[in-house]
Amino acid sequence: MDPRFHRFFNTHTIYITLDDDKIYKLNRYDLSRELVDTIPPSNKDNPVMVIHKKQFDYAKGYLMKVDNPFRISVDTARDYRDIGFISDQELEEYEKLTIPR
Repeated sequence: MDPRFHRFFNTHTIYITLDDDKIYKLNRYDLSRELVDTIPPSNKDNPVMVIHKKQFDYAKGYLMKVDNPFRISVDTARDYRDIGFISDQELEEYEKLTIPR
């Protein structure tokens, strides 16, 4: 798992929304999802971060553009696949373009 992606787990509880309009809490160790009813308010003792797949979809073309010097790493792309933001096919194509053979 990409340490840059997981650094937020050290300080925040992370929730995501997917295309099904449900809310999931991410497990910090394996990125598994737990369905929840609501997102608790963020506060000093329990900071919360919410990541929406729809917002990621808008930026995906930029973040996964091979000639972009600020593109996400393949490890980060795998993490996004694991949480449901990138499909297996998108990851496979990205790996082919970014990993030298």
